[in-house]
Amino acid sequence: MDETAGAVPPPVEVPSGRGRVVMQVRWSDVDLFGHVNNAAFLRFLDDARFTLFPRMGVDELGVTTASLLVVVKHEIDYLAPLRFRQAPVVVEVWVPRLGRSSVDFAYEVLDGEAPGAVVALRARSRMVQLDRATHTPRAFTDEERTTFAACPGPTPELRPW
Repeated sequence: MDETAGAVPPPVEVPSGRGRVVMQVRWSDVDLFGHVNNAAFLRFLDDARFTLFPRMGVDELGVTTASLLVVVKHEIDYLAPLRFRQAPVVVEVWVPRLGRSSVDFAYEVLDGEAPGAVVALRARSRMVQLDRATHTPRAFTDEERTTFAACPGPTPELRPW
């Protein structure tokens, strides 16, 4: 039996600067219509983001830090359905914008690992860093900025309302 089944593997850097996380579709991700549910896609995005940026509000041991990085907005275009299967999906993550205390993450969920795989989802999340004690915005440190700057990329093209 594979002891890594269900575990999120370590990220892989891709030449474009995007972080790349390969993950399995779980049976619990699929809804009654036979495709990955929209809430499961959000979990894919969260899992990939925390895999690539593991210190967002927690230290190396998982203990919460003096700051909180919270989601204030998601924009998602569902482009193609994903169904339950054994082949993994790929979530690519990059940082198109870095502000004083906010950061945007962009994502593409790909239907497999092969070059040219169909993009099933394209999304963007904005997160704001807050001071844990005051819950007011806190500027990123130079170290935090360097971490986010390691995965640069363009703003994703999302469909207008």
